[in-house]
Amino acid sequence: MILTIIIFIITLLFLVVSHEFGHFIVAKKFGIKVLEFGFGLPPKIFGKKWGETLVTLNWLPIGGFVKLLGEDETDKQSLRPNGLKKVLNDPRSFATKPVGQRIAVVVAGVIVNFILAVLIFWIVLASSGFSQQIPLLSPYKFFGVEQKNEIVVIIGNVSPNSPAEMAGIKNGDRILTINNISLNEASQLIEMTKKLAGEKISLTLSNEQNQQRKVEITPRANPPKGEGPLGVSLGAYEIANLSYVTFPQKLFSGITHTYNLASYSFVVLGKFIGTAISTQSLAPVSNTVAGPVGITNMANAILSVESPLVPYLNFVALLSLNLAVINILPFPALDGGRLFFLITEAVTRKKVKPEIERWIHTIGMIILLALIVLVTFSDIKKFF
Repeated sequence: MILTIIIFIITLLFLVVSHEFGHFIVAKKFGIKVLEFGFGLPPKIFGKKWGETLVTLNWLPIGGFVKLLGEDETDKQSLRPNGLKKVLNDPRSFATKPVGQRIAVVVAGVIVNFILAVLIFWIVLASSGFSQQIPLLSPYKFFGVEQKNEIVVIIGNVSPNSPAEMAGIKNGDRILTINNISLNEASQLIEMTKKLAGEKISLTLSNEQNQQRKVEITPRANPPKGEGPLGVSLGAYEIANLSYVTFPQKLFSGITHTYNLASYSFVVLGKFIGTAISTQSLAPVSNTVAGPVGITNMANAILSVESPLVPYLNFVALLSLNLAVINILPFPALDGGRLFFLITEAVTRKKVKPEIERWIHTIGMIILLALIVLVTFSDIKKFF
């Protein structure tokens, strides 16, 4: 688990620093002075000047940041060396640049995360024969790909010392057949294992890498309380089998797949928000959304499989895409929130007062931190 945490921290640092590098490179392109490029979040361990930019290494290895001259027009402390008025009129200040250039700087990080997702997804798809399975939490028709939906039965949990554990059945295994009979519902397996209790049966399984295997197992006639004949929990899910068949589909599959998953993410997010509002409960969201603890646990599960490279690359691509999707949301403190103010300025030709914008972003950051804490506690509770 310690190795998983180290690998996950390095992964997250790579994705976030890549995001910040997008802001950095576009800012430099437009001649904006970059005051600081931080690896990790403060407090600072040490820093070193690289040209005109202070490059810092910080104690919290969960992110990164880029500090631009004139980015925060109310931050008198950091602007004091040159005088606030002088800085805000400096041709290299973020605040003096045309609104179009400021928009480009703000969205650059999101674009980098999308590009990373496109490249990594293409590698994953190429290594898997340009096909992938996507669990469907809401009905959706994917664009630019051959799609076939089906219901699958998946192992959710394996009880210790159960027939399933002794047979080598793992969490996440998909059950294809029982005694060569195809399964479409979890109830089929439950009924047949009860009926065939005490008799040896054959299961055809498929793991997360779509590698099939057969196991023989004997269901228990009198299982312990709370456990079934096999000692597993089951879930039946609809999945979309996606196949990129033609040469153009394969060539552009990284872009298409990223677009499809991003669009689908917004559909699912809208569904969860709608359900939370209609039920006046955050349970639908908390049961599906994962924080740092939950994501680290996912990484550990992926890295524990026999051949983890491709599944982990897929996981990294999903993380990069999620960073892009979340950051572009028009919520204060996120890139999307800053973009909202810039678009408002572009349309109205009037800049929102810096003090008001800063307070809105501060409130947004407090809400985001509170949500992270709540989701983290929810993740921890799932272990007990």
